[in-house]
Amino acid sequence: MIETLPLAVEPSERETLPSFFSRMAAINGTDATGFALDLGVSFKRILNQEQEAIDIFATRSGLAPDQLSTMLSWTGERIGGVRMKYRGETFVSRAVRNPVIRGCPHCLREAAEKQASRLRHMAMAGDWLCRGVDVCLRHRHPLMSLWESSRLLNRDDAGARLAETLPDLQAGKLDCDLIEPSAYDVWLDRRLSQGEDKTWLATQPLFAAMTFCALLGRELLRAQELDADDRAAKAKGFDAASRGPEAITCALDRILQAGDGGYFGSKQALPMLLEALGRLYRSDDSFDGFRDIVRRHLLRIWPVEAGDEVLGQTVPERRLHSLASASRETGVGKSVLNGFLTEAGAFPPDDTRADARKTFDAKKYKPLLEEIPTLVGPIAMRKAMGATLVELKSLEADGVLAPRTKVATIKSPWRVSDGLFLLEELERKAILLEADTPGWETIQHVHKRAGLSVGQVIAAIRDGRLRVGKRAEAFGYHGLVVNVAEVDQSELLRPREQKMAAMEGEMNVAAFARSIGVREKGAFQALIEGGHTSAMEVLHPVTKRFQWRMSGADIAAFHDKFTTPTVIAKETGLHRNTILAAFAAHGIEAFRLNGVAIGPIYLLKEVAPVLNTLMS
Repeated sequence: MIETLPLAVEPSERETLPSFFSRMAAINGTDATGFALDLGVSFKRILNQEQEAIDIFATRSGLAPDQLSTMLSWTGERIGGVRMKYRGETFVSRAVRNPVIRGCPHCLREAAEKQASRLRHMAMAGDWLCRGVDVCLRHRHPLMSLWESSRLLNRDDAGARLAETLPDLQAGKLDCDLIEPSAYDVWLDRRLSQGEDKTWLATQPLFAAMTFCALLGRELLRAQELDADDRAAKAKGFDAASRGPEAITCALDRILQAGDGGYFGSKQALPMLLEALGRLYRSDDSFDGFRDIVRRHLLRIWPVEAGDEVLGQTVPERRLHSLASASRETGVGKSVLNGFLTEAGAFPPDDTRADARKTFDAKKYKPLLEEIPTLVGPIAMRKAMGATLVELKSLEADGVLAPRTKVATIKSPWRVSDGLFLLEELERKAILLEADTPGWETIQHVHKRAGLSVGQVIAAIRDGRLRVGKRAEAFGYHGLVVNVAEVDQSELLRPREQKMAAMEGEMNVAAFARSIGVREKGAFQALIEGGHTSAMEVLHPVTKRFQWRMSGADIAAFHDKFTTPTVIAKETGLHRNTILAAFAAHGIEAFRLNGVAIGPIYLLKEVAPVLNTLMS
C-alpha cells in the first residue's frame, strides 16, 4: 500500500498540476525533477499526465479524487489530436498551451508575503492558461508574461521559474496600471469557474464562443477604422454575440455597410471572420452555430453566384444579383441596367448605393435580364416592322406599342417581337390590294386627316368595324391601309368626350393598380374575380370591350381592407425598403390567393401593429 507523504499541502483554488507538483516538491525539500524520481516516476510523465504516474502522485500527496479531477480540469487534459478537455469544454491545445506563461503579479506576491518559504505558497492559477483570459478580476490587473520557454520540462517547472521571477515580482517590476474588467471578462470567468452563463452564448461551445467574440470585435473595430486592441475587440464582439443571432446579424450589417462598397460580396469584406470560419476552423463543428449565422446572412445580402462556396457549403442557385454582377453576366452597361431595374421596382428611384451594394432578387428579375440584351433602338424597330419614324411614334403615343422602358437615357427600348406581333395580327385580317388601288389610306394618314388616333383605327380593325387592306408594293406596317369611305361613315368621328361621359365608374382598374404599386399583370383583376375587392365591369363605348372600373366607394372599400408598400410610403414618408424589412422581420407575407402571392398587397389588419411600431 502506497503511503501519503508526511509533508503535504492543499491545492489552491484553480491551481494547475505543474504548480501543485512544484509546491509539493518544495515542501519536501527538493525540486520537481528530484521529487518525481523520489516518487518512482519522472517529471515528464507527470506533465504528460500518464495515468500511473498521476495515481502515484495523487496518493502520496493525499489528493482526494474530486481535488485531482478539479486540478486536471484547470490544467487541461489531452483528448487526441490538437484538442484538450479544459473545464469540461473542448479547446484547441494552443488556447491553453503556450510558450509564454502569464500570471497576476498581485496574486503571486500576496501568496509569498510574510512566508519563510515563499515557493511553497506561490500557486499558478489555471485560468491564466486560457488565452481568452486577459485580466485578474480580483485585482483588476492585466495578466503579465512571467517567463517563456518552448521546452515542456523547462516551461512547466513552476517552482524553478518562479524562483527566477520572484525578485522582479517583489520589486513590482511586473506591475502596470489597473484596468476595469469588461462584461466579456466577467462572463468568461464565470463560465470557466462555475459553468454559469446567462447569455445566448450558453448554447455554444466555450472555445468557439470566445474566439468568435474576438473575431467579430476585430471586424467591428476595423470597420470603424479603430485600432484592433485585443481586449477592446473581445468586449465589443461579446456585446453583440452575447445577445444572439439577431444582434450578431446587426453587427455584421454594420461591418458590411462600412466603406464604399468596393469589397461588398468578397472575402475582403470580412477577412478575419471568413478566414477563421472558412479555413482555420473549417472542420471544427463547434463553430457550426456561428458559421450558420454568418452564412445565412451573407446569402441573404450577397450576390453569390451558383456553384460558389460560402463557409463550406456550395450555393445551388443564385439568389441575388448586384448591379455589378448583373452587368458582368449580361454584358450590358451598369447605367442601362440601373434604368431598367429601377423602373421595374428593383431599386428605389433615389438609391445612391454603390453598384456592388445594389442587390435584387435574381430569380424575379431573370426574365428582364435575359430580355434586355435583345432590345433594339427605333431604327432597328422601324426596319423590322416596316414603319416610318412618324408611324412608330404614333403607335407609341397611343399605347398600341409600348417600349420596354420609359427611361429616356436608354437608347434601345424596343421589343422587335411586339412590332412583329402587331404586324402579323393586322396582316391576317388584311385584304390583298393591287398596286395603286384608289380609295384607301394608311392608318397614319387617317390620324392626320380625320384627327383619329391610330389606336382608335386599330381597335376598329380588330373588332371588325373597319376593313384593312395590304398594298402589295409596300412592306410591313406602312403597307396596311383602310378604306376612306368606311372611315368617314363610321361612328369613330363622333366626339370622344360624348362617348366617354356615358361610362360608369371613376377609374380604370389597371390605372388604380399602378397607382398603388401593383404592376404584375392580372394581379389586381385576380383580386376582383376572387371576390376580395369590388369593381364594375362596363362596356367601353369606343373599343366595345368590357373593362373593370372602380368607383370612389370601391376604392375606399379596398383601402379599408388592404394596403401596399407604395401606399404606406406615401402616407408615412417611410422608405419602401424599410417597410418591407419590417414586414419580413415580423413574418408578414403578402396576401395570397389559393396559396399564390399576387403582388405586393397586404391585409391592413396584419400590418397595422408593425406600422404603429415604425411610426412610434
